[in-house]
Amino acid sequence: MKTLKLSISVLTIILLAGMTVQAGGYQVNEHGARATAMGGAVFANLQDASAIYFNPGALGYVPGTSIVIGSTLIFPSARFAGPSPSTTETKMESNVFYPSVLYASHTLENGFSFGLGIFNPYGLGTEWDENWVGRYLGTESTLRTFFINPTVGYRISDIVGIGAGLNYVLSTVKLSQALELRLPIPPDYPQLPDGMAKLEGDGSGIGWNVGLYLKPTNDINIGVAYRSKVTIDIDGEADIDVSEAAEVFPPLPQLLPGGKATTEFVTPANLHVGLSYFGFENLSINFGFQYVFWEDVKKILIDFEQKTDLQDTQELLFNYENGYIIRVGFEYALNEVLDIRAGYLFDSNPTQDEYLTPRLPDSDRHGITLGFGYKISDLVTVDVGYMYLSFAEREVTNSQISYLPFTSAVSGILFPMNGTYNSSANLIGLNLKFNF
Repeated sequence: MKTLKLSISVLTIILLAGMTVQAGGYQVNEHGARATAMGGAVFANLQDASAIYFNPGALGYVPGTSIVIGSTLIFPSARFAGPSPSTTETKMESNVFYPSVLYASHTLENGFSFGLGIFNPYGLGTEWDENWVGRYLGTESTLRTFFINPTVGYRISDIVGIGAGLNYVLSTVKLSQALELRLPIPPDYPQLPDGMAKLEGDGSGIGWNVGLYLKPTNDINIGVAYRSKVTIDIDGEADIDVSEAAEVFPPLPQLLPGGKATTEFVTPANLHVGLSYFGFENLSINFGFQYVFWEDVKKILIDFEQKTDLQDTQELLFNYENGYIIRVGFEYALNEVLDIRAGYLFDSNPTQDEYLTPRLPDSDRHGITLGFGYKISDLVTVDVGYMYLSFAEREVTNSQISYLPFTSAVSGILFPMNGTYNSSANLIGLNLKFNF
């Protein structure tokens, strides 16, 4: 029974740990089609209410009333070959995600501005076949966050602007995975039918953001912005189905009842720095650097309302590393109604090989972007952005994650989730912008 207690507790931990895995790895940085088309290098070149997200220090330079509404369609693709030495390839199920934005701002003649933004900076998900080799590590993982960001800005002069905002964050989480189960009868621990564990939860948290916008010359803009980390408290419900295994070992449902659980996860702080140059006729050259404080995500504590010998409070430790994104973007005014845009980005991933799981088949990324803005009238502009995101092939040879967690727990032998991950994504953004 002691061995069964250890192994099932480990399985429960792995299931719930997906919340932090998703929050750490599923950051979404596409919050406007114009920015997407320019590789996200807009921290020092903002023309509309999207400054609420990218740099609130620029909000006082957005004239009159500005409204931006739109969405980005994300088409991810991933496959895993392994576990080594096997080269069997499994493809992630096809899904489409659509983080959306709504920004609205108004600037007074005295340079004071105020606005509201709603956007989804953490989200996406993964879904794998219920019978695939990594089913004990994850079959479905979905995270959604909604940042509600009231913001104020002030244009101190033609040279300096400042801004700040409050972030109220709502989040929902849905996770599922198979459970490897065996009878607690040593030495061979006979196999039981798989169980299935599902978790759904929601919660909220509060953060803040600030920005500084500088225009030292007619040809140069500088932008600096910071978003704080947000601690989100989650109330969840765990549904653990071990009915087939219970026909052989009846105590299982009472020992692992699931039920209500609470935890928290942290979305990391971000620092944005940008430089834009306007010295060429009709052309801007834009640079951006984004530093992501992934080390904010250190551990989570899971507390079950109903505790048993197999179900108790657990502390989970993670080893994320801080990351960064380098951005370059170009915008060329072809004529009075059409702007052409292009860009490039490099995004370093935060997850060490040892802790990589199929819940997030992450790696360093290269993004190539294109797009345009078309001015339909003096009041309405449509922006379109496209990005191809190529993930570097990632071969894991030193995994500390077992694809047979129960067998590892009872035998003391690690069955590492070594193998090769290949991923890519296509993103298409569309915004409508209204200026009054």
